[in-house]
Amino acid sequence: MNPKNNKKYLIRILSILVTVAISVNAFVSCTFRKSEESYEKLELIDSLFRTYSIFELDEEALMDAVLKGYIEGTGDKYAEYFTAEEYERFTADNNGELVGIGISVIQNTDYGCIEIINVIPDSPALEAGLMPGDLIIYIGVGDEKKSVETVGYTNALELLQGDEGSVAEITVWRVDEGKEIEFSIVREKVTAVSVTGRVCDTDETVGIVKITKFDLTTPKQFTKAVDELLSKGCDKFVFDVRNNPGGDLRSIRAVLSYFLEDGDVFIRVSDRSGKMESDIIEAIEYSNAEDCNVSKEDVGKYRELNIAVLVNGSTASAAELFTSALMDHKLSVTVGTVTYGKGTMQSTFSLASYGYGGALKLTTNYYYPPFSDSYDGVGITPDREVELDEALKGKNIYKITDAEDNQLQAAIDELYSK
Repeated sequence: MNPKNNKKYLIRILSILVTVAISVNAFVSCTFRKSEESYEKLELIDSLFRTYSIFELDEEALMDAVLKGYIEGTGDKYAEYFTAEEYERFTADNNGELVGIGISVIQNTDYGCIEIINVIPDSPALEAGLMPGDLIIYIGVGDEKKSVETVGYTNALELLQGDEGSVAEITVWRVDEGKEIEFSIVREKVTAVSVTGRVCDTDETVGIVKITKFDLTTPKQFTKAVDELLSKGCDKFVFDVRNNPGGDLRSIRAVLSYFLEDGDVFIRVSDRSGKMESDIIEAIEYSNAEDCNVSKEDVGKYRELNIAVLVNGSTASAAELFTSALMDHKLSVTVGTVTYGKGTMQSTFSLASYGYGGALKLTTNYYYPPFSDSYDGVGITPDREVELDEALKGKNIYKITDAEDNQLQAAIDELYSK
């Protein structure tokens, strides 16, 4: 591609990107006439690089950087331009799909290693025999292994990743047995775990359901976790959405349908024109998100549960909607600290129909709780504000026991007083 044609191609992509974002051709045309000088400047810089730079330009990398820079300049802090590869990963993540061996990990700073905190069901890791509590001390086995402490935690995580069908080799220290064990595990597609449920260590009548995000797998995992805890005799529930960044609207609609009644408002939405519309709970089926399907039998199935919701400053977006909807419908008590305050909705546009790879995500709507005011930029104030004990703030959240988790204990106290 010669420089002249490349410049035209660059501006053409920028034009299409803005068209996708704004979807009003007349406005775009006017904007581009006013911005002609800016694009001439871009052409000049491109020309100077091609004339004088000692570096060979990577056309694809250059284009991706320009598009990402454009997004950065819009002021939409939630907007993103995805390359084709990034969009594939983004879609897979929202679908709860990943390629790997099927473990959730944290950094263990005491031993300079990777600690396994969860092994995903039906995963290669489970089949191979990995267990929660195992410490990954080496990436590799035998003479080729590299210690996690030496390569660093982040680099070690990258070395754990790979394509489907490739082999992950690790050496773990099994604390209970006091020995090293080598594993060679074939990476496969696995379904991520967004919900875990367990009986509280300090009160066997309390079920704790931890929701880490709202992806398309969450509703099915959520109802499974709650039903299992009910079968174990739990009659009080703490839904822990601390550090939950949010997720997909289809997911949150399905989860809330278990608590609300048919016809209940679960969200109000306004677009750029300011027009406000309400969305209600109803039986619904999705062709591309089966785990989010809602049957008539699902609606309101958990409405009578005794519920407390745990939140903190990293509870955001869909997790805030979950919290506020239950509060507005007077179905729960909320404990913790003021939430993040994200009351805007993003839409993702694939660029495939325009003949290009990748996708654009941008903010298209404000959203509001069913009845209360917007929490965008403000956050949700819990019914009972409880700061995490100072002594626990430097401790990994997965290492905090139920007995020492003062926010959890405050939530349990509220359950008994309801």
